Amino acid sequence: MALLPVASGVKDQKRNKLSILAHQLYDMKYLFTLFAALLITVQAFAQVKLNAPGNFFLKQLKALPEISRPDSQFIEDYDLLRFDGEYHIGVLALVDEESLDEAALSELGVLNHSRAGEIYTFRVPLTEMEAFLEVSGLRYLEIAEPVAPYLNDNTIDSRADSVHQGLGGISQAFTGEGVVVAIIDWGFDYTHPTFYDDDLNELRLTRAWDQNKLDGTPPAGYDFGAEYVGVEELLTAKHDTDYVFGPGTHGTHVAGIAGGAGGGPDAVFTVVNEPGQKFIGAAPESELVFISLRRDAPSLIDAFTYVKDYAESVNKPFVVNMSFGSHLGPHDGMDLKNVGIDNLQGPGRIFVGSAGNNGTGSFHLDRDFSVNPDTLITVVTIHSSSNWGQTLSMWGSSNSSFVASVSLANSDDELVLQTPFYNSLDEEQLDTLMVLPEGEFQVRVLSTAAFTTNDKPNIRMEVRNTTPFRIVLKAISEDSHLHIWSNARMQNRYTNWGSNLTSQFPGAVSGDVHYAMGEPGGCGKSVITVGAYRAERYFPDGSSFFGNIAGFSSRGPTVDGRVKPDISSGGVNVLSAVNSYTTNGIFPFMHDGRQYAWDSFSGTSMSGPQVAGVVALILQSDPELTSLEMRQLLRETARQDIFTGEIGDEGHLRWGWGKANALAAILATEFIASTDDRAILNNDFVSLFPNPGSEMLNIRFEEYSGPEVQVAIFDLSGKMMTQKRMAAGEQVQLSVSDLPQGLYLVRVESENYVAVKRYAVSR
Repeated sequence: MALLPVASGVKDQKRNKLSILAHQLYDMKYLFTLFAALLITVQAFAQVKLNAPGNFFLKQLKALPEISRPDSQFIEDYDLLRFDGEYHIGVLALVDEESLDEAALSELGVLNHSRAGEIYTFRVPLTEMEAFLEVSGLRYLEIAEPVAPYLNDNTIDSRADSVHQGLGGISQAFTGEGVVVAIIDWGFDYTHPTFYDDDLNELRLTRAWDQNKLDGTPPAGYDFGAEYVGVEELLTAKHDTDYVFGPGTHGTHVAGIAGGAGGGPDAVFTVVNEPGQKFIGAAPESELVFISLRRDAPSLIDAFTYVKDYAESVNKPFVVNMSFGSHLGPHDGMDLKNVGIDNLQGPGRIFVGSAGNNGTGSFHLDRDFSVNPDTLITVVTIHSSSNWGQTLSMWGSSNSSFVASVSLANSDDELVLQTPFYNSLDEEQLDTLMVLPEGEFQVRVLSTAAFTTNDKPNIRMEVRNTTPFRIVLKAISEDSHLHIWSNARMQNRYTNWGSNLTSQFPGAVSGDVHYAMGEPGGCGKSVITVGAYRAERYFPDGSSFFGNIAGFSSRGPTVDGRVKPDISSGGVNVLSAVNSYTTNGIFPFMHDGRQYAWDSFSGTSMSGPQVAGVVALILQSDPELTSLEMRQLLRETARQDIFTGEIGDEGHLRWGWGKANALAAILATEFIASTDDRAILNNDFVSLFPNPGSEMLNIRFEEYSGPEVQVAIFDLSGKMMTQKRMAAGEQVQLSVSDLPQGLYLVRVESENYVAVKRYAVSR
């Protein structure tokens, strides 16, 4: 039985070397009994590059007796939508915009909903899939890539309460007024009093898009879900459609943290012997938009685009909160969802994501085979909440390859079964069910030789085990730095729940808690990622307790070496609103003859929206801040205390740069604004580049500036970091190599004018 084919060429020589290594580990006496195997080739389809689940989808599609009439399980597995009598699959695509044949797409009945730069979302008729893959301009396609989801003390802890009251030296109170706070989640109660203004006169929730609803009117430009606009439609709808995991309240709770107003003057409670408490979110006068997320990646990009288009139509800045994620991608900010965010972000367009809740489980493992060439062996445990099995997502380094195999081992450490070693270069796509006297063992293999955006090999194994035997994973490579994440697989959808990799087999090694940021919110280059701690509580004498990092809060870095999270906020026992249609809660309250409630939950799902609300406060002060500027502002103004310790310019893999501090951040933006109001003259005639920069700042003048100029650089507290007087010309240079990474103000003075510009140092 040949495990790996013998071939010629450089790539095939690498394959053959790995084959020899694999044969040394593979004992033929452990051959499995094949019960059913799905090994259908996809040669008939086009050569456009697909992700591994996409290739597997094509195999299953070809195996259908009748493509136009898929069975109910196939429809559910791939979250198919039906338009005009035809079933469509969601596709997230990287395209060449200049060569994309849009006429061919239209002729095939392909629906294009969103465009985020070169990232497009499509809904493709199943019957036209083969022809769709032949359309020119399609560079890379992701199919069947799922997305699944992850107060009072918090508001005080982040200093948002001081901002609401205009305390601490800021010029006015900030409450998020004029800013759109978009919550992408599920489990929404549109009628909860906390989503009204403080007097219960006006519903601040202005629109919702339930992407999961099968009937109703979709938003303009889209063909699925139901949109509700205005008070009458929202109150008539009442709540969103039950999510795939059943009725929920997650979205209501998250939204209340970000933008709840407290539920009116009578919603006052006693908490821990403290009467008169109201559960108010970080941005209680913001405008709210709710999107109940469909379970695939194209729908997420559609949601982002929907928010952007709406906010632009009303000329408001926006912040999007993402309290969800997965561990299926490369964890380097280069999956298509993150590229889409990179393309959509900009001035007044901010994305906030939760770090994830894998701070304690050893669900990750990595091995640099160029340093340690030994076979990597580990034992895979099945998560207690999994009702199908486990997903092993394996990513190598760029332009490398690796092989992997899974085995079953009995209590005497004997292998009773072992699969072949699957090579990333072979791009295997198979589904094999093995029947043993003790139970069943099912293995799915989905692999890609080189991911389009980063050239990294990927093998995804999904394993289901009803036998009493342990699952042993083995991997070999000559040149790859391999990362492995083990997560629960829930039915046909994935979750972000990690499960331990252990050393309970000879030669096996345990996993660790590093590289635990989920995607897209935890790894995005244009996302503000938020960790969680337990918010402080304060005694009347000013002393406090609590305040330490939450054990569940995921830690960085990202695979490409960036420090994440960026910032931290309260995420333990956070009180917020719950869905009155699904959840009773612990603080009930009657309004208009219906009982509503609040309850406390824990998770980075709770800390993320707190920072999203803080971002809304800052955007009210300065609506033109970019994602990079907002992130640096939060980092620069973060609180540090006895729990965080002193955090240097390099940041911390659990705390980020400290605890979010809304008051300090707004003070910093007002310093910028006051400096601009006082000093900027003819500001458009000065440009800084590159911005952000790392070594040399170039200052270009669009018109004559006089015989000399003086350049001064300030940090956001107003401290002068450096200044220099120099001869003027069309362009001058100033070294910034000694400045710490962060956000600065550059003041340029000449005899003609004074100009102040923002400048970011990034390394």
